[in-house]
Amino acid sequence: MQNRYSKNNIERVFKTGRLLTILFSMLFLSQNVFSQDEGAYVEELRGVWITNVDSDVLNSKQNIAEGMDFLAERGFNVIYPVVWNKGYTLFPSMVAKDSIGYLQDPVFANQGRDPLREIIVEAHRNGMEVIPWFEYGFASVYGDPTGGHIIQRNPHWAAKDVDGNIANRNSFYWMNAIHPSVQDFMLGIMEEAIENYDIDGVQGDDRLPAMSSTAGYSDYTKKLYRQEHDGEDPPASYDDASFLKWKADKLTEFAGDLYSMVKSKDSLLTLSLSPSIYSFSYDNYLQDWPTWLDSNYVDIIHPQAYRYDIGGYRTVIRNMLGREPFSSQGYIHRVFRPQIFPGILIKAGGTFNDDEYVLNAIEFNREYDLKGEVYFFFEGLDEKNNNLADTLYKYKYGTPAILPNRNGKVRRPKGIITNESTDSVTITGTWTNSDKKGFSGQTIFAEANSQSSITYDLDVPYEAWYKVYAWVPTDNEATQSANYEVFGAEDTSEVILDQTTSTNWGWIEIGNTYLEKGTQTVVKIDADKVTDGKPTYADAVMLLLDRKKSPTVEIDAVITSNEELRNEIPSGYKLQQNYPNPFNPTTKIGFTLPTSSRVTLEVFDILGRRVALLEDQRIFAAGSHQVTFDANKLASGVFIYRFKAGDITMSKKMILVK
Repeated sequence: MQNRYSKNNIERVFKTGRLLTILFSMLFLSQNVFSQDEGAYVEELRGVWITNVDSDVLNSKQNIAEGMDFLAERGFNVIYPVVWNKGYTLFPSMVAKDSIGYLQDPVFANQGRDPLREIIVEAHRNGMEVIPWFEYGFASVYGDPTGGHIIQRNPHWAAKDVDGNIANRNSFYWMNAIHPSVQDFMLGIMEEAIENYDIDGVQGDDRLPAMSSTAGYSDYTKKLYRQEHDGEDPPASYDDASFLKWKADKLTEFAGDLYSMVKSKDSLLTLSLSPSIYSFSYDNYLQDWPTWLDSNYVDIIHPQAYRYDIGGYRTVIRNMLGREPFSSQGYIHRVFRPQIFPGILIKAGGTFNDDEYVLNAIEFNREYDLKGEVYFFFEGLDEKNNNLADTLYKYKYGTPAILPNRNGKVRRPKGIITNESTDSVTITGTWTNSDKKGFSGQTIFAEANSQSSITYDLDVPYEAWYKVYAWVPTDNEATQSANYEVFGAEDTSEVILDQTTSTNWGWIEIGNTYLEKGTQTVVKIDADKVTDGKPTYADAVMLLLDRKKSPTVEIDAVITSNEELRNEIPSGYKLQQNYPNPFNPTTKIGFTLPTSSRVTLEVFDILGRRVALLEDQRIFAAGSHQVTFDANKLASGVFIYRFKAGDITMSKKMILVK
C-alpha cells in the first residue's frame, strides 16, 4: 500500500489543492465578505450519527428540535442523519418510488413527516451542518436471504455468489454494486437529496461504495468480466487476489462517479465516506479507500475505528498513520491527514465507551494532528453514558468550531430569530396571550375581524437569499387560513397555513426571498384576512441562509490556532500515557497543570525500586508539558512512572522492549 503514494501522486494532490484554492479565490472576488461576530473558532469536525434504530431522536419534530439543541449547546457542528435504511428512503423520493415501489419509509409516510427536512431546519437554526447519511448503501436487506422487497422487485439487481445465491456478508444481502442500473439508482436518490434539500454534503459508509466480497457471479458481472478478460470466466474462488482487485476497482470507479456528481451540483458540498478499517474493508466489502483518497474521490474520510478498549483504538490509528505521530509509515500517507476524522464508537446495544475512553481517543487524535472525530451514535452522549456530551464540552469542545475543510469560513450561521415580545415587532389591534407553548415562551392570538396584525422587522446580516420560517402552534379552534405575507428586496409573497393540523406544528417554511443587508420588514401576519372566522396564532419568525441559492456568500470566522488551543490552561491535573509505549530506549511522558506547580516525576521497576528521578520539585507553569525518559541503561521490563504535583499523585505503567 505504501508504494501507491509516489512523489508524483503527492505532488499532484498538492497541485490540485492549490488550483482549487485559486479558482475559489477568483470566484469569491465578486462576492460580499462578512465576518461572523460570535467570537473565535477552532477548526475541528465534531460530528454525530443520528439513527432510526435504538434511538428516539427522529420519532417526532419535538425530539429532533431538542436533540439539535442538545448537540449545539455542547459544541458539536455537523450532523449525519440516516436517510437510507432497511431498503427505504426516510425522505420522499420519486426515484425510490419508481425503482423499488416505495416513496418513503412507511413509518414516516404514515405520519406525513419528512424527518430530513425537519432535522435540517433545527440543525441549521443552531448553526450546525447537515450531511445526510445513506447508511444501507448497496445492501438490500439484513437477515433475509430472498433479498427483501428491492431484489424481489428487481431480481437482476442481485449480487450473486459462486453458488448462485444472493451474496451476503455478516447477514447483509447485497445488490450488485457493479450493475449500472443499481449504480444509477444509488446516484439517483443521492442526487435527489442534493437537489431537493439545502444540505451540506452527502455520506456513504461501510456499505457505500461497497459489496460483499463473495459476490461477482451474477450473469451481468460474469459477462462483464469475460469482456475484459478475453473470454475467461471469473475465478472460482471469490477471494482470488486479482478478482478481488477487479471488483474493488469497479467500486473505486463508482466513488469517482459519485464525487463527480456531487461536485457538479455544488462544488462546496462535502462528500463524506465512512468505510471499515483497512484491510478488513477491502477483504470483506471491496472498499479500497486508500485509493479513493489517492484518486481525489472524497473530501472527508471517517474510518470506523470501532474498538472497546483504548489500546485497540490507538492500534487502529497507528496502523493507519504510523507508529509515531509525525511518521509517514502507515497505509495512509501524512499528506491525507487533513481529510481523516475517525469514527469513535460510544454505544453498541447496551455497551458504552465512557468519557475516559473518549477523552483519551481525542487526545490521541490530536497527537496525530487529526482535527476532529464523529461519534456512533447520538444515544451514547446523554445520561445513559454518564452525560458524555457534557464532559466533552467541559474539556474539549468548549470553543466553537467550524469544519476544517471550510477554509476559515462559516457555512451555517445560526438562525436569525425574533418574536412578538421584541422591539422590532409592531403589533396592531388586540392580541391575547394563549396557553399554547411557542418557540420561546407562550404564543399570542387575535380574533378574526379585529383589525389585528403583527409585523416582524429583522436585522439581516448578509445580502443573500433566505428561507423564512414561522413558528406555528396548533389548535383545533384555530384558523385554517392564517395569512402570512413575506417581503423581499424583489417581490412579496403570500402564504396560507392551516393552524389546526399537527404536521404544521413548529417551524414551518413560509417563504424564500432575497434580502438586502440591514433592518427591514420581512413578515406580516394579518388576522383580518382569514376566511373561516377563526382566531390566528402568532409567535417567532426565523431566517436561515439559503446555501442553494447563495452558495458563495462568504462569512469569515476568527480562527484560534491549534497551538493557541493547546496552550489554553487546563481545568485539572492530568498524567498522560507515555508515547511511544512500548518503547526502546526513549519515550515521552506528558502532563498538564491547571496552575503553576512543583512537580516530581519518578520511575520505578516492578519491584518498587526507583530507577530514575526525572523531575524533583521543579516548578512548571500552568499548561501542558513533556519530559523525555531515556532507559538506555535499563533492561527490558514493565516500569511505573509516578507524578506528584501539590497534593495530587498519579501513576501509569510503561513497557521497555529491547
